[in-house]
Amino acid sequence: MSRVQIDFCSQKLHMNTNVYVILPNTAVDFLANGVRYNEDGELKVVWLLHGMGDDYTGWLRYSNLERYALARGIAVVCPSVHAQCFYSNMTKGLAYYDYIADELPAFMKETFPQFSQKREDNYVAGLSMGGYGALKFGLSRPDQYCRIGCLSGGNFIEMQLPPEDEAEDFLTPFYGVARNAFGTEKLGDAAGTEHDLKHLLDIAVEQKKQIPDIGMYCGTEDFIKGISDSMADYILKKAAEYPISFSYKTYAGLHDWNFWDAHIPEMLDDMGLTSLLP
Repeated sequence: MSRVQIDFCSQKLHMNTNVYVILPNTAVDFLANGVRYNEDGELKVVWLLHGMGDDYTGWLRYSNLERYALARGIAVVCPSVHAQCFYSNMTKGLAYYDYIADELPAFMKETFPQFSQKREDNYVAGLSMGGYGALKFGLSRPDQYCRIGCLSGGNFIEMQLPPEDEAEDFLTPFYGVARNAFGTEKLGDAAGTEHDLKHLLDIAVEQKKQIPDIGMYCGTEDFIKGISDSMADYILKKAAEYPISFSYKTYAGLHDWNFWDAHIPEMLDDMGLTSLLP
């Protein structure tokens, strides 16, 4: 297994940015059993999105992601984005949606020709803001990804915030999300736009798109569980009338790395990326 840090100039962001890439190799030992190639000898890729206030290093610093990827023989791409971007083309900021959806996959294929571009070999996942991002990309680009994994995420435009001058410190960045990323006064004002996950699902269903398989996971003590439940209920409602493979699992836990690291392997297993070890 190789871990590669790439520093490059993004044309969409008009600045240098960073990416961690985990690459499997053919070595066989007590932690690995080779590479999960497709029929063309190409690699399956998980595009893994970080949460608000974190960056591309978080997955490697706070979880056992590298070991989980090693056991499964998969490539993982961990990009870095602005804390308040919510994976959008920001009204006051940079074009992070275009960067993740278009530029980064093209750059990675140029840099690593062994990466498969087939839908069935590409997976998008994330936690918190990154879980929202995974749903955003998977639902708006259903032809690009086969599966979506969302840890502790939901339709954040439904998040109910107190008056800004009364908010706890950890909530204050969310007020900037509305103004800087979505171009609205409040999060809820983005309903019915490209930032509304339910709206994106409606569009995909109306256009009769093949929806990626979706797995959501949330802690029962997580402060965003309400919006996670709401999104799960909405997907289930749509699944009753349209073919969507969906699962929602809740466990005791908070909005923290203890919960996320414990359930990353399960999320990968549910995506069909089970361990290759005997």
